[in-house]
Amino acid sequence: MIDRFKSVIALCLVIIASFDESQCKLYPISPFPDELATAMFPNERMSLDDCHLRYYKHGKQGLVAPAFGEPAYLREFAHMAAIGWTKPDGTISWKCGGSLVWDNYVLTAAHCVTDNGSSPDVARFGDINIFSDEDDQFAQQLRIVQIIRHPDHRFSTTYNDIALLKLEANVTLHPTVSPACLWKDEDIRFPTLEATGWGDTGFAQERTPTLLKVTLKPINNSECHESYGTSLRRLREGIKNHQMCAGDERMDTCPGDSGGPLQVRLLHNGKMTPFLVGVTSFGSACGNANPGVYTRVSSFFTWIEETIRKEENFPISWNMNPITCALRFVHLREYEDDLIQSRSEDYLSIDGTKAHMTFNYGELNHVVTIGWKNRNVRRNNCSGTLIEDDVVLTLAECASNAGIAASYIELKDPSDRIDIAEIRVHPAYRANSLYNNIAVLKLKKRVKFNSNRTPVCIWYSHNIPSPQLQVAGIGRTDINKLNYGDMFDFVYDPMETYLLPRASVNTNQNCTIPREFLPRLSNGLANEHLCVGNPIFLVPNSCRLVYGAPMQLPMYRTDRFYTFAYGLNSFGRDCGFGEAAVSTRLHSHMDWLKTVLLPNFRTANSVQFVNPDLKEDDLCDYGDDTRGVCTHYERCPKIWDDFNAQRIVHFCSSSRIVCCPKRFILKERLTSDELDSCSAEYRNLHANYYDILQTSSAPHIVTLLGTAASNRCLGSLITKSIVVTAASCVALLNSPRQAAMADGSIAQIRQTTVHPNYDRMRAANDIALVQLQRPIVPTAEVIPACIWTNLTHTPLHLRLYRENTEDPPPQMVTMYNTDCQRDYTQKISADQLCVDQVVPLDPPNSCYHAGDQLVWPEPDNGEDDPSADATAASHVVGFYSYGEQCSSNNPGVFTRISSYVEWIRENI
Repeated sequence: MIDRFKSVIALCLVIIASFDESQCKLYPISPFPDELATAMFPNERMSLDDCHLRYYKHGKQGLVAPAFGEPAYLREFAHMAAIGWTKPDGTISWKCGGSLVWDNYVLTAAHCVTDNGSSPDVARFGDINIFSDEDDQFAQQLRIVQIIRHPDHRFSTTYNDIALLKLEANVTLHPTVSPACLWKDEDIRFPTLEATGWGDTGFAQERTPTLLKVTLKPINNSECHESYGTSLRRLREGIKNHQMCAGDERMDTCPGDSGGPLQVRLLHNGKMTPFLVGVTSFGSACGNANPGVYTRVSSFFTWIEETIRKEENFPISWNMNPITCALRFVHLREYEDDLIQSRSEDYLSIDGTKAHMTFNYGELNHVVTIGWKNRNVRRNNCSGTLIEDDVVLTLAECASNAGIAASYIELKDPSDRIDIAEIRVHPAYRANSLYNNIAVLKLKKRVKFNSNRTPVCIWYSHNIPSPQLQVAGIGRTDINKLNYGDMFDFVYDPMETYLLPRASVNTNQNCTIPREFLPRLSNGLANEHLCVGNPIFLVPNSCRLVYGAPMQLPMYRTDRFYTFAYGLNSFGRDCGFGEAAVSTRLHSHMDWLKTVLLPNFRTANSVQFVNPDLKEDDLCDYGDDTRGVCTHYERCPKIWDDFNAQRIVHFCSSSRIVCCPKRFILKERLTSDELDSCSAEYRNLHANYYDILQTSSAPHIVTLLGTAASNRCLGSLITKSIVVTAASCVALLNSPRQAAMADGSIAQIRQTTVHPNYDRMRAANDIALVQLQRPIVPTAEVIPACIWTNLTHTPLHLRLYRENTEDPPPQMVTMYNTDCQRDYTQKISADQLCVDQVVPLDPPNSCYHAGDQLVWPEPDNGEDDPSADATAASHVVGFYSYGEQCSSNNPGVFTRISSYVEWIRENI
């Protein structure tokens, strides 16, 4: 049975630690194969799994943690006291245990204050082996000068079995000698407790010289009563409320442990503080599996506090408060286990980044507060999660209160409010239920995203790729700040702040639900519930869930990391410490979210539109005021995307004939041309992929020259004799006369062809072809580029070649036209492409010019992550048409070259 215990050895250790308070977080994981070089952006929004594309520019990079070193000590039982009787020969008989609860007071059992008529006179601390001087380096021994037994205690009974022993002086506070705190709540939620002592290790066995501990389970008093009944003379009234029981199938504390602590260690500041739950009172013969009986500390909290206050004439109530007590001695406590990276005889290696609790350092900048203008119906602790610049997810129960809908969301402070335009509550939600507890809030105006305010991404799968998640919480600053070192330099700071503890993902079968939430779960946990938790408990009132905020995890996608939300905090206590925190799993409600957030989304049982009167080649209505032609589905790549995105599809006479927008209809070609072979034909001349990213020009870039020396704009060589540019560029030059190649040579221009439907006022069909007098001879310095021909997708990450600059081409990212449209009053058509700067440029460098070329370098080896020696083929994706980015950093509007592939073919 001795193997049930763990010996405690006091060692002076040195901690080698890696620590930065801002880095005590879960680091981004990389579960995705996608890479920036080959990432594709859909021309129309087709999925909610697009956050890493849509908000690429707001993704984050880089995490580093510094190191520190400090001395520390093993300090698990620094409050443990051995209580002794001095014999006539000067030796001491150690017969009881106790716990230091104030600098000069020990809490013990009342029946320990006398032994055959004599009282204890000495208490010893910081000594694990009380019969050896080998570990006496930190031992402190003080005389007992006063014994204060509870006034209602009688030696003839086991009731009110509690006493205080006053010492001759204060102990010297040290990591190996410091007071425990007192558990003051009658509710004991802990599944296990620890008991310690120097008692017998089993019935009729010798007492142990070394302090031992055992893990016990609390047993309710009615069950405990069955073990003892009222047959014991000292227990005639049975187990009373001020008593509690704990036991184990194989082990209980023994008589020598009388007065010792029954405790739980609670987490705060990255440290573990012992809280006394009970004082060992009595039990039947140890080791026989009957539970032990303990005096419940919470029942005597007021007596303990008042007694010390009267004796010391000092107001101690504030210091006895659980949070204050924990903070008073935080510098003396042991570290939580997860911080200990490795342990040897002389050293501890501590990794501060593994702390369970950390502050919010921008990781919760997508969390908003939900408010009501009607003060009478305001609800506290209702938050939401930004998933788009005008969309917030929250709990259904937070969408209204007392029948009044929420009015606004609040960002950083009360002055930063945005009114709610529309509320969509899950149709299956029922009031006071914890099922389908989700709602969408659409805002009246957009939130401006930047480095300090970014959206969260929605995790689209039921499977969780990490064993741990971050849980959004809120709590006091002082009790959660990671403490390190043995110097007391803590500042009391009760101000509340967002917290981001980590918690392990649990199955629903292993989810410990706080009992107060069970009435709202009539059918138990469902697949839509995501359960997380930590086995350790917190100091009371350290952290509470932020309802409607996410359970989240940072993850890498397209070379940056983004915060992904797995669920919305729905219910739980203490942020999942000790008992579970449960969220509404977003994946479970993905179809409903799509119907709310995606245009034309259809569910699996949606009706498809069929018009049997329309035959192949008939005109049809595609929707959204778009005209189409009834076409065989194989000639309409757009339809495949519509099916994959579960958008509504309009059929004509049969399931093979679909209504296809004219611009997406593929024309049949009998022969290939130079445009088809560009990538392969010039592969041996292609430049290094990384060199392309850093140089201000490229072999396909052509500068078109007008009559005046200052009149110039850019184009791209797409065959040996054809340059493509913007019609607005040609108009600016009043028809270009010459073309300057990338190698400095000058070519004469034969003719210019402007798209016949070019409209300067609307910037529509802003494209032109320039034919050279003679075909060029391809070299490494001058070669044609490819043109981007995909009608449904565009590369995410582009480079913009600008006229009149020697700077490397800035990084640009593709946008949805619908997002871009909100910055412009002029209609942006499907034949136009919006892009945004990844890093805003300062004026005047931010100004673009007509014909500036938007290019995607495609790695020739086809790899997502090009090697150092990889070459690349350049694809012209578009060219600048118009925009207001010069002063406002608004997105630029470009001609989408893939919309004009057939026109280009017809004119070369």
